[in-house]
Amino acid sequence: MQTEQNRAAQIQVDAFSSGQISSKLWLCEQLENAIQQMNLKNPVLWILGGWYGLSAFLLLSRAKIGVQHVRSFDIDPRCESTADMINENWVWKNWQFKAFTADCRILNYQEYGPPPQVVINTSTEHMGDTRWWDLIPPGTLVALQSCDMDHADHCFLTENLESFAKLFPLAKILFQGEKEFVYPEWKFRRFMRIGLK
Repeated sequence: MQTEQNRAAQIQVDAFSSGQISSKLWLCEQLENAIQQMNLKNPVLWILGGWYGLSAFLLLSRAKIGVQHVRSFDIDPRCESTADMINENWVWKNWQFKAFTADCRILNYQEYGPPPQVVINTSTEHMGDTRWWDLIPPGTLVALQSCDMDHADHCFLTENLESFAKLFPLAKILFQGEKEFVYPEWKFRRFMRIGLK
C-alpha cells in the first residue's frame, strides 16, 4: 500500500513530466501571443489549480510579457509552500508571485488585490464542475486546458475540442487547438482555448 508520503512525492515528480512541461510551454507560447494581440500591459494573472507554480515559473522566466503580478490558487495546502519556493525569485519582490491555498470554485475576485485581467486554468479536468468558470468576470482574458486522459484524478474530462468549447464558451476566440502526446504504451490529447469570456 502506497504511503501518503510516497504518493505526495510521486505527485511532485508528475508535475515535471514531459506531458506537463510540454503543455505548459504550449500555454506560454500561445498566451504570450494573445496578451500581445490584446495589447495588455503588465496584466495581473491568476492561475486556478496552480499546483506547484510551474506555469507561473515558465511565464515569468521566459519574460516575453510584462506582468504586474501572478496569483496561484490551489485547494491542496501542500502546494502553497512548494509553489512559493519554486518561484522564490519573484515572491521576495513584493509578491510579484504568491501562491494561496483556496478553493477556486468559491474564489472572491476582490479578496487578493486587483482583480485579474488574465485567468489561467490548465487543470479543468480536475475541477469537478464549472462553478469556478461562473465566477470569472465577463471580458476577462482566459486560457484553458483540458485533456482526454483517463486518470483517477480526472473527474471532468472532455472528449474533444468541440465538447470543451461547449463547456466554456468564449465571446472572442484568440486561439484554440489540440496537442497529441504519444508515448510507447499510451497516448492522450490536450485541448486549449484562449480568448475573452
